[in-house]
Amino acid sequence: MNLNSMLDELTKLSRISLFTLIPLTAAFILTSYLSNSLTILSLALDSGVSIVVQAFAFNTIRAMKSADSIRFPHGTGKLENFSGFLYGALNIPVALYIIFHSIADLPAPAPTAFTIAQLPMIPSLIRSVYLYWFATRLSRQFESPLIESYVVDFRVAVGFDSIVILAMAAGMISNMAGIDGFAHYIDPVFSLCIGLYMLRAAVLLLMNNFKILIDLPMPENEQLEIIRVLASEFDSYEQIGTIRTRRSGSQRFVEIELYFLSTADVTAIASLSSRIREKLREKFNDLKLGILVLEYETAEESSQAA
Repeated sequence: MNLNSMLDELTKLSRISLFTLIPLTAAFILTSYLSNSLTILSLALDSGVSIVVQAFAFNTIRAMKSADSIRFPHGTGKLENFSGFLYGALNIPVALYIIFHSIADLPAPAPTAFTIAQLPMIPSLIRSVYLYWFATRLSRQFESPLIESYVVDFRVAVGFDSIVILAMAAGMISNMAGIDGFAHYIDPVFSLCIGLYMLRAAVLLLMNNFKILIDLPMPENEQLEIIRVLASEFDSYEQIGTIRTRRSGSQRFVEIELYFLSTADVTAIASLSSRIREKLREKFNDLKLGILVLEYETAEESSQAA
């Protein structure tokens, strides 16, 4: 399957994910009101945040399709990281809200209509299973960080929906067995666990993606390593131009300008570039290196040009 058809499939996955989430969120909101379930309210709030992020991801894929997909098959760049950062930033206040209300309800939990609470969970589980299968199938054919994030999200969603259904079923069975005291605590305790999980996941997403989104200077000792490598090859070029370096997450980006005489052998230049690249990659695990070859003008050539 070629790249364009893969992008079409990725667009389809994103579209289904977004437009099935909207009615599901509405169902969660209605059910949380009718059942008085904090757990379902937690899922409604999380789904509301997800709609915003899914909409951003959908537009990210559209941008990816309109880019030069032949040369840059993963052309979304930091848009993918911003999706994760946005989800984390929006979910932190949501998680804190859920945790606060769950703890407030623990001393005297209100009864929950577990039968009603389960109603939106069945379509939610079916949706999660289908989208997980869809994303997994794509991940086997197309290498993309965005697809991998979908695989992880939907895998978690399948497990999450299954556990919520089991918890609601346990509450319903407890009510039927007359163990109302135990049943009343299931909902606030479970919503508290959801809130804590959301908070942890949101903080990790925020921190990890922030490091990638923000470019930082390379440490001085790492910049010295670059100079040492260039010094070891000083007789292979005429002059060093500008050296640009930056760090984004674990990645190091280095761009070096090297000047050569107009009579320099092209093969020798290519060999030098390979040696510099190999030496630097021995020192930096995750390195993106660009070497710009420029023509060096001697004093005589400069005066003649003047």
